[in-house]
Amino acid sequence: MRKRLILLFILLSIQLYGCSDRQPEKETVILPVPESSVVGEDGAIEAEMSTAELDEEPLSIVTETENSPAPVENTVTENTADVAADASQSAVPQPEESVTTTDDGFYHVATDIAAAEVERYAAQVRQQFLAHDWQALSSEISYPVTIADATYNNSAEFLEASGSFDGSLDDAFFSALENEDCVEMFCNYQGIMLGETGQVWIGEVLGADLTSQGLKIITVNGLLK
Repeated sequence: MRKRLILLFILLSIQLYGCSDRQPEKETVILPVPESSVVGEDGAIEAEMSTAELDEEPLSIVTETENSPAPVENTVTENTADVAADASQSAVPQPEESVTTTDDGFYHVATDIAAAEVERYAAQVRQQFLAHDWQALSSEISYPVTIADATYNNSAEFLEASGSFDGSLDDAFFSALENEDCVEMFCNYQGIMLGETGQVWIGEVLGADLTSQGLKIITVNGLLK
């Protein structure tokens, strides 16, 4: 009996000694590392960037969806194009409007002289009458000419008589000439008419040898009262 107790004591002592030497195994726990963090050399977790840094440089993310508007192209609007076209046209010299002239054959019944020359001469005579330029008119008249029942055979006689014209001039004569534009005037085989009622007639005068002497004043009506 005593031997059994001693043996049991020895076995318990051996078991207790072995248990005291055994150390519990350490369990390794792996913690997940955040994507925004890094592990330093000492094993500590360090933040990759601070909250302040995130505030200073925010990251913009642009996504496209089916409902997103299409990119706007840098185009010129119709109004802008019209303004540019107007500005471009303003910069380029525009052609002058064509001036309608009388057909060269308009006065062929009275003369073969070109219409432009006929109308130029008519405008010259009109201006000389309105200016009372008797000196200039004396060289434009085809003599003999009868004015207010008086016949003048040459320029000298006309000039001599013209000295007394100013007190006897008819205002209606000059009003009619003022309204004459000397464009496409009435004409017939006798000549070309200035004034609504034929105050002045001009025509091509022929010399003794039937050569043209040019246009002249052939008739004056209503100059004097």
